[in-house]
Amino acid sequence: MKKILVVEDNKTNMKLFCDILEYKGYRVTKCYDGQEAYHMLQKETFDLVILDIQLPMLDGFSLIKKLKKENIEMPKIIVVSAFAMDKDKQNAKMLGCQEYLTKPIDIMNFVSTVEKYTK
Repeated sequence: MKKILVVEDNKTNMKLFCDILEYKGYRVTKCYDGQEAYHMLQKETFDLVILDIQLPMLDGFSLIKKLKKENIEMPKIIVVSAFAMDKDKQNAKMLGCQEYLTKPIDIMNFVSTVEKYTK
């Protein structure tokens, strides 16, 4: 069973993402802020991370930079953010993220994107 870390501070979005992923058979771990996700990624391995950008404690981009700086193994990352600016998408790609999806999510696209990176 593939393991996915969902990093999202909005409880409604967290529930939606987790409900979809669990229905599809993934094992899901939840983190509500970037610092919590950082500690989780230090001690556990995941097949995929669903990552919001605007997070308390440590934003999504800073989290990625910190992981890279400390040579912590990077899982595949799908950014899911309300920010739809091209510069944010470019920044995500530059940092090595596989995809950048905007909120509100298209559920079918979300599922197919997750499946693409967990095969």
